[in-house]
Amino acid sequence: MSKLMRNPVLHELKKQASFFIKEKIKTARLAVTDVTAEELLTEEVTGSDHSSIDSRSMAVITRVSFEVDQFQRIVKILRQRMVMFDRKEWRGMCNTLSMLNHLLLNGPLSVFSEFQHERAIIEDAIKMEWIDERGFDCGLKVRNIAEKVLRLLEDDMFLKDERERNRKQSIGRITGFGNSSFVIHSETNNGRDGSLMLSNHQTCENDCIAVDHPFVENEHKTAQLLLSSST
Repeated sequence: MSKLMRNPVLHELKKQASFFIKEKIKTARLAVTDVTAEELLTEEVTGSDHSSIDSRSMAVITRVSFEVDQFQRIVKILRQRMVMFDRKEWRGMCNTLSMLNHLLLNGPLSVFSEFQHERAIIEDAIKMEWIDERGFDCGLKVRNIAEKVLRLLEDDMFLKDERERNRKQSIGRITGFGNSSFVIHSETNNGRDGSLMLSNHQTCENDCIAVDHPFVENEHKTAQLLLSSST
């Protein structure tokens, strides 16, 4: 065990310093480049630094993916993550596939055609075996979500049925819980699908879904503004 891990106070201070630096870098990129907040969010939550990707982040990213420019930015990040896949960085692949799965079920229909060329990479992920030093099968989560994503990409009729089933489940959650956090998710599924179904750019098991990520707060407000402007 390293000296850093044996000293929890020092370890926590290093984590806080790292978080502070990352936040400053994000602020600087937003100020001096054309990067969007949602683009930064996509980069962050699909990385290997996070053990899982939270549902609110996925909802925010999916919501803005209906804008053509944001869509291309999100697709580019997911492709880069998949191409650079290293089994030692399996969490990044798991998070990336979880985001892709969510987009296939809730995002623009064009996600299906955009990721046809990545099917070979996903097939390789299904074959991945990686046992860590503790004997934990790290590849299991990747294999599970990869199988789901691959099936959606292989069969457009199956994808259509899954999108419809997911939409009905979302409506049911809203009916059951009223004005809850599920409203954002359903607006993505129902409102966008209904208005954009005629165009190409329209509308995991929770293996890799965790509690809300702190960086998503401002992004959630952005999504709410987008919802308001579209009504």
